[in-house]
Amino acid sequence: MRRQLWMGLALAGLLSANAWAQVACERGALELRLLCATYRWDGPVVSAYFRTVDAAAYPAFAGLTVAAWGGVLAGQLARPAAERITLSAAATTALVFGLKAVIQRDRPFKAWEDITPRGDPPTSYAFPSGHAALAFALATAWSLEVPRVYVVGPAYFWASSVAIGRVWKGVHYPTDVLIGAALGVGVAWIVHRYWL
Repeated sequence: MRRQLWMGLALAGLLSANAWAQVACERGALELRLLCATYRWDGPVVSAYFRTVDAAAYPAFAGLTVAAWGGVLAGQLARPAAERITLSAAATTALVFGLKAVIQRDRPFKAWEDITPRGDPPTSYAFPSGHAALAFALATAWSLEVPRVYVVGPAYFWASSVAIGRVWKGVHYPTDVLIGAALGVGVAWIVHRYWL
């Protein structure tokens, strides 16, 4: 009888600990506090801004690469610059898909009951953030090729908005977007430095 009582108490303890562990915004870890603080930003302006930035991300990724080749055709950008921008985007994308396949980190909405994705939930893994990596790769590539304040400022503002928006949507942890951003910057810098 005593053994059954202890087993019942142990089972109740495990179940209650498991239920508590499923709520991200009551945990003390820094990453979860940052996730919840960003995820809880709400209001019509914030919501409209991040939804718009997220919806425009894929067209912007393609458009920024096409714009480089348009610049070449218009005589405003050298061909090697367009090659470096394109290679930065392609290499970043390949690296992100490879890391996602190896690391296989679940997205926040799959791990925590109090995080629900805003919009259609992605089916791929979370780490690193492909949106953040590609946004920062393109921002860096363009900034290195056209080092003007009217390019650099808006490019990094846009890239930061894309990255923060992914956390706001509940589809990435802060470290997913930070590592993704660093990866994008690093790839673009290496391509710019070594692609002759």
